[in-house]
Amino acid sequence: MSDAPADPAKPAAPKRSWRKRLLGFVSVLALALSAFGTGLLIFNNVVMPRLIHGNAEVRVPDLGNLTLEQAEKTLVPLGLQLSRAGERFDPSVPRGFILSQDPPADTPVRGRKRVIVVVSLGEEFSSVPELFGESVRGAQLLVERAGLRMGGTTRAPSEDVGEGLVLDSDPPAEAVLPREAAIGVLVSTGPGAEYYVMPDLIGREISGVRRQLETFGLRVLTPPAAPTVGPIVFQQPAPGSRITRDVTVVLQATGRVLR
Repeated sequence: MSDAPADPAKPAAPKRSWRKRLLGFVSVLALALSAFGTGLLIFNNVVMPRLIHGNAEVRVPDLGNLTLEQAEKTLVPLGLQLSRAGERFDPSVPRGFILSQDPPADTPVRGRKRVIVVVSLGEEFSSVPELFGESVRGAQLLVERAGLRMGGTTRAPSEDVGEGLVLDSDPPAEAVLPREAAIGVLVSTGPGAEYYVMPDLIGREISGVRRQLETFGLRVLTPPAAPTVGPIVFQQPAPGSRITRDVTVVLQATGRVLR
């Protein structure tokens, strides 16, 4: 049995395997670093600009004196969106037009920014309340509660309501007026004096007329030394005059007795 000579190549096999693994690791690492660098380059030069600078800066336009439809047409080309926040009465801006906006006009913004607006309801109106029979204080409370204000007060006699109560308003009840408009009221001073029309007494017998007028409550006088009988030739007040019961009637007759 002879001893075979040792193979000098066998001890070198493990060393080549280790180098091969090292080269493979280095290759994978290089590939990973290359991929990372490429991704970082793409992220910095493509993704980030789109995130940060993708939408150009624009300035919010002035939407005053525009309707909602007009405002939306103005915002769309700029990449902005319109949001309606509510409504408010304002006599200076017509109904349906934009009253205020946020952000304000000329504000620089980026991205699909929303512009929030409040729409005007125009001038606010109120209806005049029914004031007949109310006291002046009660009428004032009703008027103020309706968003109006008390104006001038006129007084006149009336048989319809008692003294100090409202007879009517100007404008009348249910009239529609702008808010804070003034309302005038007519207030009763109570029943007024009774007025009568003086009849034509010329040619009538004075004695009979005198009795009738005195029975009615009027005071009748004749001029000194004037006849107390005969047809009446003069009367004061004149026929057709408005008189009250406290008036004094002066009559003058001819002195001839009517037959």
